[in-house]
Amino acid sequence: MSEKNLETDYLLIKEFADLVGVADEILRYYDNEDVFSPAKRGDESKNDYRYYATTQIEAILMIRLWVEMGVPLNTIKELVKSRSPEMLLKLLNKQKNTVAEDIRFKQDVISVIDTVMGLVQDGICANESEISISEMPGLRIILGEENDSIGSVGYNKEFLRFCQTEHDPELNLFYPIGGYFEDIDAFMNEPTLPTRFYSLDPSGKQRKEKGLYLIGYTRGYGQANDLPKRMAAFAKKNELEFCGHLYSVCLFDGICETDPDRYLLQVSASVRKKRLTQRSR
Repeated sequence: MSEKNLETDYLLIKEFADLVGVADEILRYYDNEDVFSPAKRGDESKNDYRYYATTQIEAILMIRLWVEMGVPLNTIKELVKSRSPEMLLKLLNKQKNTVAEDIRFKQDVISVIDTVMGLVQDGICANESEISISEMPGLRIILGEENDSIGSVGYNKEFLRFCQTEHDPELNLFYPIGGYFEDIDAFMNEPTLPTRFYSLDPSGKQRKEKGLYLIGYTRGYGQANDLPKRMAAFAKKNELEFCGHLYSVCLFDGICETDPDRYLLQVSASVRKKRLTQRSR
């Protein structure tokens, strides 16, 4: 069999680099570090060009993948020198688990970002001075244990207890935390201390049910101001009755406001129309 022609049967480093998406400087570095070398070299009396064979494409692409996955170069060098199907399978399985964990983390980050963006967008669009009625979608939440303290000191104590208590699933503190009131009486009696705390983590096993909600807003950290009275007056005027739980959550908090007095609190209360209820009896 005749010797292959270097000019026609092999690729020069620039051609090979363009084909596999690895810079020619990196290929030279790999060669110098004895990680990945060209199949042939030109005659030193004529040129010292690096020539690569098409059979090397799979190997350099796998090296490129390992590098992008964060595999140390020494590990890659060791595998290239003494590679076997068993070693390759072991490394790929390890990297698969690492990548899967990274994907789960990034999916969680996207979910947190979407949740926070949704609250901020609601706050920007809110008419703070008005009480409104709206159909709200159902949400999965993590609901904490019942609080047992009163007053501002009690609020801080119970909030910390919620954050430090073990939950199923585990509490992700990057998600916003809100207040849950068992009913309208609990809200009217102690509007600054919810019956429980809840997290907007969508992996939670509890739910904020979808349905008709009365929605109001107020400014300030740990303040209800006149919101309970305004919501009660609106419900009476519009022949609505409270029929379930209430939920409070900060749309604007320390993430986007430097002054706690500028925090924007949203309270949503499950309601139904009295007329429909009376007609159904």
